[in-house]
Amino acid sequence: MMKPRLVWATFSVALFIVVCGCNRSALRIPGASSPFPKTPTGFSTKSTPYPHVLVVATPIDQRSQHYDEHVAGTKWTGCSTDPFWATNAPQVIRERLLKELETSGMFVKVVTISTSPDDVLMKTDINAFCAQTAGFLVARVAGITSLHITFEQNGNVLTDQKFEMVVTDADKEYTGSQVTTIEQAMRTTMADSLRELLKLMLKKIDAEVAAWKGHG
Repeated sequence: MMKPRLVWATFSVALFIVVCGCNRSALRIPGASSPFPKTPTGFSTKSTPYPHVLVVATPIDQRSQHYDEHVAGTKWTGCSTDPFWATNAPQVIRERLLKELETSGMFVKVVTISTSPDDVLMKTDINAFCAQTAGFLVARVAGITSLHITFEQNGNVLTDQKFEMVVTDADKEYTGSQVTTIEQAMRTTMADSLRELLKLMLKKIDAEVAAWKGHG
């Protein structure tokens, strides 16, 4: 016969899993992963650089206002679970934006501080940047990213768009292992979803830059 304390312990674990709902990311172990993966897009423009400096502003974290909103037309939603313990989402996203925009060659220079009124200003609202884990016996991990991005110059809005991407550990875009911790799978799927989103964004902006020449 099972002892009362053991019965209660078993019931408590089961209840905790139920209360957590489909998102088992809350069960992750802090620090049970490597640093946030570097996942470059490899994108490079074939056009002449836009003849003005691009200023990348620090992204604004708006995630709490978009919890439970479906992302990229999938069942996955904005959430509060992410693997960041020693850093934060705006910092990670800004670093990736700076690196990708600089190596893309779309602008003559990419900086973080404006020095001229003719500079192009890039603003980013983070609507979602998190990971969810669904399933009990077989877990499925998804990295979820949604960014609202605007480019402005001389008071004119050059583009105003929202980009979204979801990558799961079952997708071909996933670069991690199938044998890993929840924490590491969260990091990898998030990094992969951010890479695929930035790839989409860079291609879109690159196609629009020619139309910006009249505002420069």
